[in-house]
Amino acid sequence: MSFSIVSLNLAGLALSTFFYGIYFVLFFISMYLLMRRSQTGESIYRTAVFNSALLLFILITSHWIMILARIFLAFQEERNAELFLADSRQSTALAQNTIVVFCTLIGDSLIIHRLWVVWSGSKLVLIFPVVSLLGLTVDSFVSDYVNWRYADVFANPSLKVGAVLTLLTNVYCTALITWRIWAVTRRSMPVGGTNLMHFLVIWIESTAFHAFWAILFFVLYQAESEFQYIVIEAVPEVVGFVNTLIHTRVGLGWTSEQMQMTDSPGGFSAKAKSLAGSEV
Repeated sequence: MSFSIVSLNLAGLALSTFFYGIYFVLFFISMYLLMRRSQTGESIYRTAVFNSALLLFILITSHWIMILARIFLAFQEERNAELFLADSRQSTALAQNTIVVFCTLIGDSLIIHRLWVVWSGSKLVLIFPVVSLLGLTVDSFVSDYVNWRYADVFANPSLKVGAVLTLLTNVYCTALITWRIWAVTRRSMPVGGTNLMHFLVIWIESTAFHAFWAILFFVLYQAESEFQYIVIEAVPEVVGFVNTLIHTRVGLGWTSEQMQMTDSPGGFSAKAKSLAGSEV
């Protein structure tokens, strides 16, 4: 069953709006909580995480406005909406894709930062994701150039490379963060039972939803499915949604690293246990 490009873009707008609404509310909640923490002596205004959150908000809001603007432009008089929305060489499409790239790079950088903190500043675990991030950065410039020359999004081989690189970064970081937190928290779980809160903490902190979205896009793009249009349009909103979840929990002081686990084998260092402070 085939769907028109117009229908897919309208569905993408609906999905992006849904995630943007959640992200918008969580962003201001997380900013309020983090700024309230700064009033207790923990300055946040010059930190990378705080400034990256503000930058993401600007980019994600611009992305949502761009999607909406493209829908309006597509239905202007004497314009073929189907051809307009399908042409990746349009200036609005290039601007939208560029925002997606920047949000992806920032999102991957924040995941790598999270990995670095959870692993107590270990440089060894960072080698692979940092190389992958650098590769994605270079590939993104190539991808923008190819998009400018070809109208067909599936004719851009660099998009496949970028999808693989961001997928590897997300899966790698998610796996190592999940394993690290599970290894440290397992001894603190109630005997004979399962602490579901710990499971929730691992799920959110490992940014598993971000990894899931990367896998979904990769599969759809590799299959040259038209549904990839819907998934990729919501990428910035998903990146923001995942990170504000973490920031909100940091602001509330709900990070698992704040537990006292010094007696656990391979436990976190003092830096990792005070993750809330380092995050902001």
